[in-house]
Amino acid sequence: MSEMPIQSPTVPPIGPVSARRGRPSRRDKIFAAALRLFRSQGFHATSLNDIGAAAGVAGTAVYAHFATKQDLLAAAIGEGAQRISDGVRHALADSPQTPDEALDALVEAYVRVVLDNADTYACYVLELRNLGSEQQAPFVRSERTLRTLWRNRLQAVRPELSKESAQLMVQMAIFALLALCLHRHRLDREQVESLAHAQVMGALQAPLTSFNS
Repeated sequence: MSEMPIQSPTVPPIGPVSARRGRPSRRDKIFAAALRLFRSQGFHATSLNDIGAAAGVAGTAVYAHFATKQDLLAAAIGEGAQRISDGVRHALADSPQTPDEALDALVEAYVRVVLDNADTYACYVLELRNLGSEQQAPFVRSERTLRTLWRNRLQAVRPELSKESAQLMVQMAIFALLALCLHRHRLDREQVESLAHAQVMGALQAPLTSFNS
C-alpha cells in the first residue's frame, strides 16, 4: 500500500530566515502570544489588543499585520502546521522498512513534533472551527493526507482491520495527544514523550474485538 506524502497548508512566510534563527521578529512574537492565549483562554475570549500586550507590542502593530483575529489564527496555525509536517517528514526520511518499525517511527516522530508545538496543536484541534471554510480548506486537506499515512502504516501492521476501524483507531490515537498538550504538568520532557508514545501505541494496538465485533 503506497503512502501519500505529508503536505502542509500554504501560508505566507513569517519573516526572514535570519530573524527566525536568531532574535524573534515582531511577527514571531505575535504568533507565539496568539497561540499561547488562544490555548489558555480560547479564541473568543482573546482580543487582538490582548495579543499585542502579551507579545510586548502596541495593539496597532498587530492590526498592521492582521486585519482580523481569524487572519491571525489562520496564519499562526499554518506556520505551526508547517513546522509539525516538516518535523515528521524529516524524521521519516530514513524510515525503517518493517511495518512495525515504520509505524513506531511515525508515532515517535509525531509525538516529538507535536509536543514541541503544543500551543499550535491545541489551537488547531480546538479553534480551527473559528475559521471560514476557505481558510479551513488547506488544513483539512493536509489533515486528510496525514491520517491516510497513519492508516496505511497501521493496516500494514494490522491487515485484519477494516478501513473504518483503522481510521477510528488513528483518530483516537492522534487526539490522545491533545490532553497532554492542554494539561500543564511538571514531568520532564523524556517522561512526557514516553507517556505519550505509550498512550498512542496503546490506542493503535487495542484489541480487534473492540472495533469489529
